[in-house]
Amino acid sequence: MPEGLTDRHWKRILLRHPFRQQLWLYYPAAHEADFQVLSVCDRTGWDAAVLSWHTCTPCWRGHIAKISIAEHWQRQGLGRRLVLRALRGAEDFHWTTTSQSPEAQQFFPILARETGAAFTQRQPVCAHMKAADYGHPEPRFERH
Repeated sequence: MPEGLTDRHWKRILLRHPFRQQLWLYYPAAHEADFQVLSVCDRTGWDAAVLSWHTCTPCWRGHIAKISIAEHWQRQGLGRRLVLRALRGAEDFHWTTTSQSPEAQQFFPILARETGAAFTQRQPVCAHMKAADYGHPEPRFERH
């Protein structure tokens, strides 16, 4: 069962979406610049894809902290969809990312060309992001 959900809530999501093989859960930021998480689960509740990021509206900055996708779900456009969801509402921000795996080092330049976001590596985050909290409110289901 996904983190932050009760057994009852998870079963309700499964019943409402009987044909979905990928269930997207969004963990919103509790406060400005806190981490946000998208988790894509299979029907057993295993999170096969996770994206963690934060945005700071006062500083116009966004930062991808982590992206991981299970090998059998890679190369199907899921990473692109995750990052595009993170960019929603913050397309004009200056986006950075951490040093990534060799796959991600190929992925982010391609996505940068498509979106116009820089996704520069190893740039320091703003003070608001440095003070970010890792706690999250209860997740909510998103249609994708």
